[in-house]
Amino acid sequence: MNADVRTLFPALPARVDVIDCTLRDGEQAPGVWFTVEEKLELARDLASAGVMMLDAGFPAANQADMEAMQEMRRLRLPTRLAATARPIVSDIAAAEKAQADEVFLFMPTSDFRIQQTLGITRQRAFAMFRSGAEEVVARGMKVNLVFEDATRADPRRLVDMIFNVLESVEIERLVICDTIGCAYPRAMEKLIRHLRTASEGRIPLCTHCHNDFGLAVANTLSAVTAGASSVTCTVNGIGERAGNADLAETVAALTHLFQVEHGIVPQSLPALAAKVERMSGIHTSATKPVTGFNVYRHESGVHVDGMLKDARSYEHLPADWVGERTEYVLGKHSGTALVRHLLEEAGMACDSELAARLLEAVKAATSARCKADHERAYARMLEFRRGALSGIDAKHVLRMAETSA
Repeated sequence: MNADVRTLFPALPARVDVIDCTLRDGEQAPGVWFTVEEKLELARDLASAGVMMLDAGFPAANQADMEAMQEMRRLRLPTRLAATARPIVSDIAAAEKAQADEVFLFMPTSDFRIQQTLGITRQRAFAMFRSGAEEVVARGMKVNLVFEDATRADPRRLVDMIFNVLESVEIERLVICDTIGCAYPRAMEKLIRHLRTASEGRIPLCTHCHNDFGLAVANTLSAVTAGASSVTCTVNGIGERAGNADLAETVAALTHLFQVEHGIVPQSLPALAAKVERMSGIHTSATKPVTGFNVYRHESGVHVDGMLKDARSYEHLPADWVGERTEYVLGKHSGTALVRHLLEEAGMACDSELAARLLEAVKAATSARCKADHERAYARMLEFRRGALSGIDAKHVLRMAETSA
């Protein structure tokens, strides 16, 4: 199984550090918010699951993040705590007050974002980034340079920015952001390889990938094959717009496709996924990889027959890796192999004629089922989204403004 993976990818690290951003980027998903108590509960669970560092919040922008991070510090969680900040003194002071170990110092790096969003020159952006990094280090925290929109930037300018900061401070890691999810795996691999070579391996590289085209996990893995030694993820992939690289999917692939160590306890993944689904209100698909309801369930007759002979036939990702078990579903696509299996497990004899007769009864019962529950569930889902995930009605703000005027 993938015996030649390190021949194919000689830069592949033996281990990667997993940084979870659920408490910060995950909460930025429209309509999602966590209470301080929920943040603490998730922080405890993520730390117990083996996450190396938490991107725990943006304390300068949110008092709740400040309080939650301070309480995480008091809990002495077995993980490092990081705060996100812009390269301005007030943001960095807030990170220090939140008692962060490290700071994710972010700055747009593409010409488009520097000019259109910030309205400044690249030289000014360089100076701000360097000054911010110096401020972080002066306050006793480690600095991670977060290159926002790096996949739309000129790689040569990214290298210039790296060395500009390195002249005065030590960089803990460089975070390459596919901020709008526009990269594809080959391009990400090429970018990481270029930055590793240009920086002469002096700075560990990390990715932060968004999922606008469904490629966040693929791009994250491509960065690892090119030598990135850290990755950022969120539970269930929640985050801005289409979300981020999913924690469970990323570590499953690292384990079973690339044989890369990561420190995550796989049996913790289903419970984490369920908890974030409940707390966030972002409900996941039954077919979501690794932690989805249907991932280890089989109905097709051909598939079940193969599974009963050897589970490796259709489960390259073993159910027991995440503490789950394989299940078989009787339905429209079932075959006689499952009918025989069920009867034999119950100690009942079953010949071909009986198996065929019972299978026909199963298929008839399936076809006769009413789909009213499907319609009701779909309507409830739409109602929940319109209510719980819609944020505060803009009319409320207008009424407040009128009252204050």
